[in-house]
Amino acid sequence: MKKSKLKTMATLSLALIPMLANADFLQGKTAMMAGDYNTAIHEFEPLATQGDIKSQYIMGVMYDDGLGVKRDYEVAAQWYAKAAEQGDINSQYNLGVMYSKGQGVEANAPQSVAWYKKAAERDFAPAQYALADMYAKGWGVEQSYSNAAVWYEKAAKLKHFKSQLMLGILYLEGNGVDKNEKQAAHWIKQSAEQGHYKAQYTMGMMYKEGVGVASDLIVAYALLDVATRDGHGEAKKIKREVEAYLEESQLTEAKALAEQWKQAQPITIPTS
Repeated sequence: MKKSKLKTMATLSLALIPMLANADFLQGKTAMMAGDYNTAIHEFEPLATQGDIKSQYIMGVMYDDGLGVKRDYEVAAQWYAKAAEQGDINSQYNLGVMYSKGQGVEANAPQSVAWYKKAAERDFAPAQYALADMYAKGWGVEQSYSNAAVWYEKAAKLKHFKSQLMLGILYLEGNGVDKNEKQAAHWIKQSAEQGHYKAQYTMGMMYKEGVGVASDLIVAYALLDVATRDGHGEAKKIKREVEAYLEESQLTEAKALAEQWKQAQPITIPTS
């Protein structure tokens, strides 16, 4: 009788695991959002050990960032690897970063590329950008601007602002794609409108010089002003140069546009 009862209880316990696991995960998530990382890790660790992919990723994050535990890149990489092998795209990307930087694992550019690619092929924009960067620099793969352009474009279409800028620059320079200043302006403008200060500076220069767009010193000034506020040192110097060419009424208009953009996210660059 005892054996039969134990077997029944074991079967009942197994049947309850999904429900209990879900409850424990929610408790861990609630604790984490409240900043109670000790409770969070207490809830997530058993789930992660049992193979729960989300919990494995979160355990990686907690060790990666030192949340409720002493920061340990090696342990973080181990948890990311478990989740990555099960197909978690965030973990695949993070593992790619760790292999790139040699955090918790020995630096290995080809391994970094391999993990980035797994996530990139599933339309994970940060991984697509990272993979494109590896192709552009020739890290872990043969250098190829054309391959870089392919991956930058995939991420750019997903509104990844860094990829939009880099794709635009490739079009500006004719690296991996046919040189096309209008296409360059198309992508860099989208990045600038999302608030990327490097794109705002680049777009400001394009409006100043009339590259890919009609020259417009008012828009150029406003873009350079916004980029300056966000910390682009060179933008401040160029802004002063543009200001010297503006009449008082134009400068007033340029400053008003820049102030408008200061309040808006995202900004809208007028079509010249």
